[in-house]
Amino acid sequence: MTTQSSHASPILVTGAAGAVGSIGRSVTEMLLAKGHKVRALVRREDERAGTLRQLGAEVMQGDLTDL
Repeated sequence: MTTQSSHASPILVTGAAGAVGSIGRSVTEMLLAKGHKVRALVRREDERAGTLRQLGAEVMQGDLTDL
């Protein structure tokens, strides 16, 4: 049996741009600092999304309320 490293699959962080309280951004920064791959979900492509990319996150645009 093979076990995948916890670093193999990205961790999805919703609200990663942190418009309200910046918790998502703090979590994203912490995970990246620990060497995890992060997929950051943001509502808009803006400066905050660009900053997440510069930190090393894979940024995806979307909205959880839009099915």
